[in-house]
Amino acid sequence: MQIETELSQQLEPCCIALGFFDGVHMGHRRIIDSMKEYAAEKHILSAVFTFSSSPAAALGKASSRSLMTADDKTAAFAAMNIDKCFIPDFYAYKNISADDFVEKILIKQLNAKALFCGYNYRFGKFAAGSCALLAEICEKYGVEVFVSAPVCSGDSTVSSSRIRDLIESGKMLEANSLMQSPFTISGAVAHGLENGRTVGIPTINQAIPEGFVVPRFGAYASFAVVDGVRYDSVTNIGTRPTVSGHGVNCETHILENFSGELYGRDVRTQLLWFERDEKKFGSLKELAKQISHDIEHINNLKIYELYKSGEYLNGSKGIG
Repeated sequence: MQIETELSQQLEPCCIALGFFDGVHMGHRRIIDSMKEYAAEKHILSAVFTFSSSPAAALGKASSRSLMTADDKTAAFAAMNIDKCFIPDFYAYKNISADDFVEKILIKQLNAKALFCGYNYRFGKFAAGSCALLAEICEKYGVEVFVSAPVCSGDSTVSSSRIRDLIESGKMLEANSLMQSPFTISGAVAHGLENGRTVGIPTINQAIPEGFVVPRFGAYASFAVVDGVRYDSVTNIGTRPTVSGHGVNCETHILENFSGELYGRDVRTQLLWFERDEKKFGSLKELAKQISHDIEHINNLKIYELYKSGEYLNGSKGIG
């Protein structure tokens, strides 16, 4: 997949899926799948137009807690076999009028022949553009517009805000099922307090990216993905009250045999299952004992197997 962070003239015709696509959840995937089918039928390029920075954050909205980094989002698009991803910074485009965005950028510059979006898609300065306006503008140029209806799971619409709420409540199985992929905290491994090494539970430490959704504080079953290899792990999200930690951290203990220096390297920590709330223990030995109990319980529930088999995508219930 070709990634363009600064838009150039796109001469070859394409069809484009439009949206911020935070979380690349099942509703987003329906839009993108429809776009891909059209591209294959018409023998033109498939593309996504999104932004690297959050429009909600730029506009000061409370819903700006991101579900994934720009790099993880483009990786998700690449896995869907899209030809091109246009992903400029939102700040460079936030003052472009709705009409100019469609006419000058999507149609004339990027040579879009069909546009795909969700039912609640907004665009242009002050988010003034609606799906109806998009269709109205495109009709003048003979560009087709396809608007996807809401996708529901259970009694509610699948949305990024719903998934944020689930993650903040620790409901990882449901959140991951809606995203069709585990919620991931990506970033470089930093030096921590290194207390865990003294009791046989060394951890890798990562900062939660700025503007990211913060999961419920506590212990999780997780995968640590290093150079594409997935390792069974346990992760703590929180302030490390037992060792008088400060700030919110993501601390992960890899359960499988692993050798190599990770400081400064990028690791993807995938949260699979909320095991228990964070609590303060009387000593590091008590903490280590609790972690052993956590691991035993997680293994009895077969959480790692559930994810490796893909069964979590069915929204598995009744675990615990």
